[in-house]
Amino acid sequence: MIEKIESKGYYIDQCRLPGESKADDHVPAQHNTIQMSRNRWFIIFETRSFRGSDDNRSVIYQVRKDSPEGPVLSEGCLDKSDQDWDPMGDGSHYVKLCNHSVAFGLPKGALINGQPAPHAGYFAASWRANPRVLDRQRDYLLHESEERLPPESYRDYWVQFKLNDTEDDIEIISPVVPLRQKGYGEGPAVCRHEEFVQMNQSYVVPVPYNRECTEWTFLLHWGGGVHTLKSVCTAILYRWNDSIKRYEWVETGPILTGPNEMGIFEGAIAPYKDDWLISARIAQRNHLGNVWFRTNNLFGPSPDPVFSDSVKSICPRTTFRFPDGIVRVATTDQVKSPYNHLTDVRIPLNLLDIDPDDNYRLTKSAVIFDSIKEGLPIKVESAPTIHFCRLLPHTGGNKGKLSYFVRPRGLKHPITAGRNKGLLKHRDMLVSGVYYSEITYDKEYPPTWKFV
Repeated sequence: MIEKIESKGYYIDQCRLPGESKADDHVPAQHNTIQMSRNRWFIIFETRSFRGSDDNRSVIYQVRKDSPEGPVLSEGCLDKSDQDWDPMGDGSHYVKLCNHSVAFGLPKGALINGQPAPHAGYFAASWRANPRVLDRQRDYLLHESEERLPPESYRDYWVQFKLNDTEDDIEIISPVVPLRQKGYGEGPAVCRHEEFVQMNQSYVVPVPYNRECTEWTFLLHWGGGVHTLKSVCTAILYRWNDSIKRYEWVETGPILTGPNEMGIFEGAIAPYKDDWLISARIAQRNHLGNVWFRTNNLFGPSPDPVFSDSVKSICPRTTFRFPDGIVRVATTDQVKSPYNHLTDVRIPLNLLDIDPDDNYRLTKSAVIFDSIKEGLPIKVESAPTIHFCRLLPHTGGNKGKLSYFVRPRGLKHPITAGRNKGLLKHRDMLVSGVYYSEITYDKEYPPTWKFV
């Protein structure tokens, strides 16, 4: 049980690489955190600008010391946004945007069944890269509904690495390559579902699928998300190959859709008791609710979808099983928001306790962060937005951490003023970034990882 949630300020205030800072109108946005060793942490995030909706830029990483919010030892770029990208080789001039970056791996020095593991200290990260159309005269990024882009140009990429010997940076052991299932290294098909073309992926990091942590599972999305009802999800399985010291995508689960084959996206996988839960958002505008799946085998027959209206939101959401065993969804509880007079309100950020054993009933709602009550100078009329919440790995004890992206909905171009709550104000950009809150549990819980 969670007794208290207290905001703590910035988690990632800005990127300090040339061309990626707030001086360049770029802010840290979607992000994830994993533990690399007993006292090293890896943060992966994208920078984001305000030329149009979802203006995600480059994939950045940081290695931090002692704790997730500790000193930054190194910062680098895994994939840089390209303002003149030709993904299909046909002479096109798109903008390359990167998003939904995640990472996974067993920390260096971690014990499995009380013993050191040979794959500890090896990691992988993945993200989606996609083209967008930029009106270069107006510096306006067209909305996806205005574009007609080849779906096969939407691809996921990954890189594999380890913590270097001095433990102050990463060492790349396998360069950035397209993400493909083993056996599908060439040709248009990237996995056993050969009809799948347009790739995307979960916001939530892969989770171990076996006790040895040699297998990890993750959710891929296929299709256009909220812009089409054809969006579906599949679980995939990564397996450690000790002979080559690499992870491989070795298996793809069944196709998952909502009730009556309704499209779903923004899914997450969470272990629950002896089962696996999949939580997903319905790929239809203005559709409140959530779709759930429960199974003991993510790679067996497709489980039946269950619709629940306990998550009354059309906002992005993330789902985790917390150290106290409770499954929680982080999103804006729009119906109960004190700002629900706004259109598509995305404030405050709530934490919703869900009971999978009682038809996914909502049992408790708490506020993670309210930027207005906290005094951030993003006014209500600028449509403050708080989303993409992440649960950080638990380090033991009765304290935990949640991180999240805070920004205005306003953009730089006047053509988007009606759609996106006005023009961007400079002060709103300056206070945008990744923030975090501290959780206080009612008792102590063991850490995610035990070390030598």
